[in-house]
Amino acid sequence: MGATRDVAMTEIPMRGISINALSSGVNAFTLVPSDSGVIFVNKETATSTTTYTLPAVALGKGKIFWFFNAQTTRAIAVAAPTAILVGLDSATGTTATSDAVTGSAAFVVGDGTNYYLFVLKGSWTVA
Repeated sequence: MGATRDVAMTEIPMRGISINALSSGVNAFTLVPSDSGVIFVNKETATSTTTYTLPAVALGKGKIFWFFNAQTTRAIAVAAPTAILVGLDSATGTTATSDAVTGSAAFVVGDGTNYYLFVLKGSWTVA
């Protein structure tokens, strides 16, 4: 018998790409559960760090959100509603922030109690 599945990943297939365009001036997005499976590409250069706020953790159960930094002048921040974002080296906090490097990428998965940050590339910190 294989491992027991605690949370069904209902929307793993990629559902699309959302590009925050160059010089759009938009640097804050509030995600909803139906954004699960979308790759969020940040190309914004005209503002400060672009922040993506995750939905309430109970609504994030089985959801996955992808993030990719497509430029070198600004970082990406992924914010959880409360200090339930679990990252690398046992770090737990409310925000994960990428370095400002093209290609920095991560995805976040929810289990209904916590969000988990999986770094694909780059340096991300959780605080």
